[in-house]
Amino acid sequence: MDATPRTKLVLVRHGQTDSNAAGRFQGQQDVPLNRIGRSQADALAERLVRLKAARIVTSDLLRARATADAIATASGVGVSVDERLREIDVGSWQGRTSVEVAAENPWFEEALHSGRDFRRSETGETAAEAGERVAAVLHELAEAHPRETTFVVGHGLALRVGMCLFLGLGLDASFAISGLWNCSWTILDHNERWRLQSYNNVVVGHSGPLASPSSR
Repeated sequence: MDATPRTKLVLVRHGQTDSNAAGRFQGQQDVPLNRIGRSQADALAERLVRLKAARIVTSDLLRARATADAIATASGVGVSVDERLREIDVGSWQGRTSVEVAAENPWFEEALHSGRDFRRSETGETAAEAGERVAAVLHELAEAHPRETTFVVGHGLALRVGMCLFLGLGLDASFAISGLWNCSWTILDHNERWRLQSYNNVVVGHSGPLASPSSR
């Protein structure tokens, strides 16, 4: 059996916020964790200690940073920030619900359910644009820290799309898999090639609402 340490990337979605609970698009709005989200982050942090992170890299948004800080406190490792890990920019949809957005954009529901990428408002990003910047971070971390475990804390849509692009699965694959739960973790590891070891794991009793396919 090969005992050589493997390169691992552990992707963590932030804990619940009030906007998550209300079904509102957050995008890059700096919304903090709510009480449930803080509890989720603490439970997750205790669970992930066993993975022995060498470092934690996080989005700079409050909800991700607070989740990363909880993991860092439990694991005793440092946290660095990379703004490229932010959630997809939803522009003028920020703070609105899917119902409100659909009422003003008749094409929205069809695009959402057909798996077609689209720009989140005239001033926002596409899923591909958000995923490409996250995938770039994953490639850089994997190359810079071989045979170590790096935690990457971010957001539902951006992490999901970024992961699929990083693995070479393409954008369509990101629309075919479930959204990430609040405070879920996903493990990618490398042994000659990258593989998805596990996806969307949660601490039992501490899961939150699923991310919308268009991201909130």
